[in-house]
Order: sequence, then C-alpha cells, then structure tokens
Amino acid sequence: MESVFKSQKAQNRIQELRAFLISDRWMAVLFCLAGVITTAGAYLPEERLEIPGTVIFAYIVGFTLVISNDLMAALIPVMFTYLIAIRCYDSFDEFMQYKWFIIPLVFMILFHLIAYRKPLTTKGSQFKPMVFVSASILLGGIGFISPEEYFAPTSLYHMLGLGFGMVLVYSYLCAHIGVRKDYSLLNMLTKIMVLTGCFASFMVISYYLININEVLDVKGILYMQWRNNCSTILMITMPFAFLMANKKSYATIFGFIFFFAILLTGSRGGMVFGSVEIVMCIVMYMLYDNRRRLAYVIICLCLAFGFLAFAPQITEFLGHTLDRLFKAVNDFLMGEKNEVRAIHYARGINDFLTQPIFGTGLGYMGNRDVHASKEFALCWYHCEPIQIAASFGLVGIVAFVYQFIRRNMLIWKKATLFNMTIFLSYISLEMMSLVNPGILCPLPYLFLITLFMVVVEKCDDGEYQEKIYIRKKRELPKLYKIKEFKERA
Repeated sequence: MESVFKSQKAQNRIQELRAFLISDRWMAVLFCLAGVITTAGAYLPEERLEIPGTVIFAYIVGFTLVISNDLMAALIPVMFTYLIAIRCYDSFDEFMQYKWFIIPLVFMILFHLIAYRKPLTTKGSQFKPMVFVSASILLGGIGFISPEEYFAPTSLYHMLGLGFGMVLVYSYLCAHIGVRKDYSLLNMLTKIMVLTGCFASFMVISYYLININEVLDVKGILYMQWRNNCSTILMITMPFAFLMANKKSYATIFGFIFFFAILLTGSRGGMVFGSVEIVMCIVMYMLYDNRRRLAYVIICLCLAFGFLAFAPQITEFLGHTLDRLFKAVNDFLMGEKNEVRAIHYARGINDFLTQPIFGTGLGYMGNRDVHASKEFALCWYHCEPIQIAASFGLVGIVAFVYQFIRRNMLIWKKATLFNMTIFLSYISLEMMSLVNPGILCPLPYLFLITLFMVVVEKCDDGEYQEKIYIRKKRELPKLYKIKEFKERA
C-alpha cells in the first residue's frame, strides 16, 4: 500500500486510518451498526434485512483488507458478519440476488493478497497434522461414493475448507500474524472475542425484549432458529471474558452474561455444555486469580441463592428446553425412532462399519431421509467423532486424533493464563461438536481454532505472559511474598 502513495502525508493518513480500524471507537461503531441491522431485522422479519446487512459488513471486511495488512483489524467485522448471517437461515436464493456484489469483494481480497504478500510458511507446528487430516478428507468415500456426490459443489467446499484450503489459511496466518509493537496481540484477540460474545448476547436479549409480549404469554423460552450457532459462539468467547477480568474487574460479569444468554437461546447442547464450561472457567480462575477469588465466591453464592430462591420459576421458564433435553436423552437410551440425532448417530455407526477404511465421504447424501439438509449444506451426523468415523473411516480417525494431540501439546507447552483460556475455548467447541457440526464447519469455527493455534504459537515465543505458577507453602521462605509471576518466552 505504501508503494501506491508516494507522498509522506498520504502514507501518514494511511497509518492513521489503520490505527483507527483497530481502535475501540471503530469497534463501537461496528457494534452499533450491527445492532441496528439485527434489531430492525427482528422488528421486520419478513423483510430479511439481515441479508443486505451481511453484504454491508462483508464490504466492510473487504475495505479493511484493502487498507490494512493487520488481520486483527479484519477479524472484528468478520465476527459481526457471521453473527448477522446466522439469522439468514435457508436464504441461499435471497443471497444469490446479490451475487454480482461478490466480484468487487474478490478484487478486494486479491488486492490484499498481492499488496501485502509474504512467503507462505510450512514451519508451524500444526502444518503436518493438518496435511494428514486434509489427505484423509480427500480419501473419504473413495471406492464408495459416486463421482457426482464427491465432486458436488457442497462437497468440494467442505473438503477444501476442512482440508488443504485450511492448510493454506494456516500457512498464510503464520506468515502474517506475529507479535506487534503497537499493541499486544493477546489483548487484542481477547478484546475482539469478548466484544463478539457481547454482541451475541445483545442479539439474544434484544430478541426477547422486542418480543416481550410473547414472552409474557408463554412464560418460557422463545424459539430462534439460530440458537445453536449463537450458543457455539458464546461458548467460544466465554473463557476470554474471564481472562479479561484478570486485568479489568468489571469484565467478570461478562462471562456470566454469556452463560445467561446461552440459556435464553434454548439450545440443549448450549445448556448442558455451557454449564460444564462456566464451571470450568470459574474453577480455573478461582484457582489462579487470587485478587478476585473472593469476588468469584460472592458471585457464585449469589447465583446459587438466587437459583434456590426462584427455582420453580426458573425451571418453568426453561421448561421447554429441559423437556426437549430429557426427551432426547430418553429416546436415545430407549432406541426410539423419533429423535433425529439418535437416528443420525445410529446411521453413522452403521456407515463406519460398512466402510471402515476410508468411510463414506463428506458428500454422501444417503441419510437425507432422516433430515433433508438445506441447499449448500451437507448431510451432517451432528456429532464430530461419528462424522469423522463415518465420513473418513479409520484413516480419518488416526489423522484427527493426531491433530487433536498436537493441538493440545502446543497449548500445554507453556501453562500461561492465555493458553489455558484457549484450551477452555477449544474444548468447549469440541464439546458442542458432540451434538452439532461445530468444528467441522470451515467458517467460522475451524478458522477460529486455526487462528487461536497460530496466536498461541507466535505469542509463546514473543510476548510477556502471566504464567500459572504454583509452589508448595513449605518451600516458601518466611515473610516472602510471591508477586505476579511473568515470563518472557
């Protein structure tokens, strides 16, 4: 970009604009704009205002990529784009009305790739396991699936997005993301994730406020088709709220707001695994955040007291979700034929036993009689382990297990608070993936985990981080006070 503008004054203006694109003011503007779009869309659902809103934010992403070489600046509008887009269920035909808008976006992306090009790298610790996974994905269904299914656009998109396409993304991120002088990469990613969780919570709470009359009538959870996607985003972002609270006490409440929003979505997986996650977050930060340990205890006691005091009302309000949860568990245990996920699980196990080496392939549509997937969507089993076994066979199982181990080896290589936050976020997504496509969706879930791995690897070698450091009391000299332990990798 600097080569385009020769004058020093123009280059200074570009630097100022780049700084603005990662500023709190610009994040607030994006938050407000996205809030207007989703609120207006909730008031006028028949107008499908979220569709043009998604296009607007896609262009903001494109503009950011043209102006800035900082991918963190682009991540902010990317997350808002996704959260707006999840409200556009079954809208492929409507989006096709904007197909000509894709052309300028393609040129924006190409400009970014050319203007800010750097050599791709294969030195990342996750490169080899990602290549193994990619190979297993391409081999999935070989000798079983029809050529029409294997080469279908939906199949190709997911095979590339989960496979070698994501390997290229990883190599690109490794080359372009690193420790910066103008801000902390760890703090920036944490801020973006917390802001994303705040907006997801805003979407849920504002939906209830807009439909308050219906809430008062039913006295329970409102239906929202986007509940699982919204819950997944909230689970990914929840640990970052507790990490931010380690430096800014007011952020403590964000993690609890995210959990409250998860319950309001009505997602069964969110209710179960979100509850597990918030317990893990509380336990971890009660152990290692000594300054706020009392605050966590007080908040937990208040919440426990409030739940006991209003248990009948809370149970009644969440009754529909609880009924659906208990019914699903009962149907699964009793082998009933009316629970879609239970049927998918049984089909997946049978598909693995039928094709144990390479599986049936991602593009296999033989189970659409269970649930007819929408246009440009795979016939998901809605369970990551079963999906891997059924779609990629034993080859896929070995590759994905190897990748899982290597990811955790990277995270646990240095036991810092940030790395433990990444671990909680990653494991929470893996839990949600037991009942949803989850991490097997290229965008945004697999992309986010890939980004997290790159940031962990870069910052382990270049940023000061708080280290989890424990010594037994008998080892401490008398009158010796342990200060906050920090280490530069």
